[in-house]
Amino acid sequence: MILGAEEQIKVGEPEPGQENQLLSSTASNHEFEVMFEDDGTTGYLYALRNGEELEILDALHIYNVEDVQDRGAPVTAQIFWDEAQSAAVLIIGGYCHALYDFQRRMGFCRNAFPPAKNNQPGSRELTDELVEKYFAA
Repeated sequence: MILGAEEQIKVGEPEPGQENQLLSSTASNHEFEVMFEDDGTTGYLYALRNGEELEILDALHIYNVEDVQDRGAPVTAQIFWDEAQSAAVLIIGGYCHALYDFQRRMGFCRNAFPPAKNNQPGSRELTDELVEKYFAA
């Protein structure tokens, strides 16, 4: 796994003077990017394609701030890429919340929400087995 980005965050609490918290990482080919955003109400991971215009390939729901226990405590948010940099995961507090496969254009998160905009076959639910499949040590 390749660490793309890491930052301490407090769920639902942006830095002073900021409207939201952002953590992003771009693949080495600069074509693909993932961005985590906490806007104070919800947390989402976005899969993006960089080009003449930024294209949102997918949005994966991570949490509703009001549902997160210990939301005032600092926690580490990380984005990791697979070795080929064709898939990325979001890990918060040591727990994998979302995975996006750019090659297959498929996204997965723990609550499988929202539905895929590209009619992705099968479930969008992220399981530990799926994470291991992509990121086996």
